[in-house]
Parts: sequence; C-alpha cells; structure tokens
Amino acid sequence: MWIDIFFGPLGQIIIYSTIAVVVVITLLIIACFITPGCIGYECVRPKKKKPVSSKSSDKSNENLKLNDVSYRSWRLGSLYDNRNGTINEDTIPSPDPFTMFNTNNIHFETIDTSSVLNLVPKKKDEIKDKIFPTELTLSLRYLPYCEGVTASKLVIGIEALSGLPPKQYNCTIEPYVILEIIKQSWSHRKRQKLYSFKTKVVKHTASPIFRESFVISGVIPHEMKDWLLNIEAYDNDRYANPTKLCELLVRLKDMQRILFTPQIHLFNYEMKQSKQEYGNILLGVSYLPTAQRLSINVMKLRNIKFTPAISSLNEFNPYIRILMLNGKTGRRVKKKKTKYLVATAEPEFNETLTFDLPSSQMDTLQFLIILCSKVVQDNISVSMMNEIPSDGEDSVVSYQKPKDVCIGKVALGKGVRGVNERLHWFSVLQNPRKLVTVWHALK
Repeated sequence: MWIDIFFGPLGQIIIYSTIAVVVVITLLIIACFITPGCIGYECVRPKKKKPVSSKSSDKSNENLKLNDVSYRSWRLGSLYDNRNGTINEDTIPSPDPFTMFNTNNIHFETIDTSSVLNLVPKKKDEIKDKIFPTELTLSLRYLPYCEGVTASKLVIGIEALSGLPPKQYNCTIEPYVILEIIKQSWSHRKRQKLYSFKTKVVKHTASPIFRESFVISGVIPHEMKDWLLNIEAYDNDRYANPTKLCELLVRLKDMQRILFTPQIHLFNYEMKQSKQEYGNILLGVSYLPTAQRLSINVMKLRNIKFTPAISSLNEFNPYIRILMLNGKTGRRVKKKKTKYLVATAEPEFNETLTFDLPSSQMDTLQFLIILCSKVVQDNISVSMMNEIPSDGEDSVVSYQKPKDVCIGKVALGKGVRGVNERLHWFSVLQNPRKLVTVWHALK
C-alpha cells in the first residue's frame, strides 16, 4: 500500500495518532466556546447594553454654582437625616433640583427640632470663594541730589487698580489706597513706619484710576534697601467700617535700577486678596409668611478684634446695628439697633429685632448687620460745655457729638457675596416659622 511506501512499517500508527490529536484539539476548542468564563466564550457571547446611569448627568452638574440655582427650588429638609443630624446625600431624590448644587464646597450639620435649625458651616479654609485677580500699576522715580538746586527725592505714584472684588452686599464700591513706607531692621527683624499716605476716593468703579504721586525728600540711596512699601486697597463703606480688599508688600532693594536713571519706571503687581476678619457673631433668623415679618435674633459674639479702632477694652461698648437696604440701589430703608454693653469682650445680647417684610420683597431687600462701639461721653466734659456762657448771638459754641465706631459687618440676602450668608438666607426661606442659627464672620 502507499502508506507502507511513504511511512514504512509504522505508517498506520502515525496516521491514527495524528487523527486522534486533531479530534482532541477540535473537542477542546468547541468546549472553550461553550464553557462560560473561557476566552472563546467571552469573545462570541452577545454583549448586553449598559443602562444609562445618572452619573454622567451628575458630573455635568458638578460645576454649577449657587447663582445658577434658584432658591425657590431648594428643599433643605430632604438633605438632612433626622437620626444623626447630618446631611445624607444618599437620601436625596434624583429629580430634586437641589442636587445640582455642588455639595463638595459647603457642608452643614443640623440640629433639626420643631422650632430651631442650627447650621454649622465648614471652616473657612475648606470653602472656595471666587478669586478676583487685582492688579496694581505702580510708578517709581528717583531724582538724585543736585548741589544748590534740589535735594534727592523719591517719587512714588499710585497709578491705577483693576479687578477689585465687590462689596458684601449689592452696592458699588468706593476704593482708595493707603501707602506706608516701612523701615525693616534686618538685624533685629523689627519694622518701623516712616511715612503714610492716602489717595483720594474714586466712587462707583472696580477699576479706579488715581494717578497720584507722593514725594519723599532727602532720601539716601543706601538706606532705601531697608524700605518696604506696604500698599493696601480699601472700600469706603458709608454705612459701616472701611473694608480691606487687597494688599501688597514691595521691597525697594529689588528695584535698584531706579537709582541709575531719573526716568519714571512703571511696575505691575498682582495684589493678594485680604481675608481680614474681626470676630464671629451668632445670628438666628426666622420668617413668618402669614405675618410677613422677619425676625433677626442677635445672640452673642466671640473672638472680637476691636483694636486698633478701639484703644482699650474699657472703651469698647459694643452694640449691633441692623440696616435694611434696597438690594438694587443700596439705599437704606430702615434701621434698628440693640442695647449697648459696657466694656465687654465677648458680649451676649439675646435680642430680637423684627422687620415688616412682604414676601414679594424677599428678593430685593438685604440686611447689613454691623458691630459698633458706642462712644460714651464724659459727664465732666458735658457739664463744662453746658457751663460756657453765651453773651450774644455771635458767641455760639459749636459742639459735635462724637460718632460711634464701626468694627465689622456681615450681610444677609439673596444677592450677597458670601457663600455662608446666601445659604443662611435660602434656608430661612425654605424653613418658614423656624429659627435658623449660623455663626458668621465679621469683615
């Protein structure tokens, strides 16, 4: 046979062995495609369509801000678990519009009772406020000494500012700049204020143009290396204390090139946003829709920083003044105040001030809460003023009553700047007839 010719005496054994190997391999391949978990089964099985999850829609809403969500659609009550008093995000229903708010930035713990709702915000470091990049245009010029003509002069010019942050409440800012020349002793690390200047107030703009120059005569070049320019921008608030907006510290030792040419050198600096605070105040706010009345309970204060506005604790007589403002024009509508306490570092008022507020004006009115210190007149000075004789109409003694000192403030309302302040206001609207208490920072 032909098998014996080609393969010899072992031909039949080789043929039968090859057929057996092929059959075994074929059976293994078929079993691989049938058995679940094998590579062949995973390749040929029908793929199931994945259900559309709501995570994609949640990701698109993570970047939404508070201003994009109307307070009318908020449901704060559904965020809180009454068992442990904390926010339970798993219980938030998916169609609730409140889920669009990014809860990673703000978290509140609550003590939910029948009449009181305590909101405890996170620390300030965990709250991401909007950053306003403020830029300062500064000019420097050095005029050397000329014998018999003029002394050496350093001319510092505050040219312009741009991108200042807005007020806490809806009103245009009125910025001005304070410039201080400080001498720093590098051996003892002490600072001494040499000169202080102030620019004019530019009203109704966040990008003021000053173009003011301040001249310092008799400047010795080798002494300038120890000088620092402390530049601070303020907002002149007509209702309360000036607000520190931003600050900048410039070392003149890094500007030696201004000594070689008497030309004007322009510099642009990005100022650091100020986070100055004057303490904390605990406020409880409630609204009665039937009576159309808003009640603000001024409870207590802590960590009050009354210096340098007040020299000592004996002169610190705190009280709270509340102004109801028009949110569109910034004009004062009504004002009320608490009693004042004498020489108290951490006062407790526990007074409730009420305002008639229709529900139709909840979007337009704002409230400015101001910490003030009453200037108590000395009885001796008052009696001396009364004993001054008056001989005729020409001898009129003019006496002006001293004004109270404003230390810090906080604003509440729909369009205010602070995140905690807006959340406090929205929670009051969504929890009528319930007192909502929050600690606020005075600025």
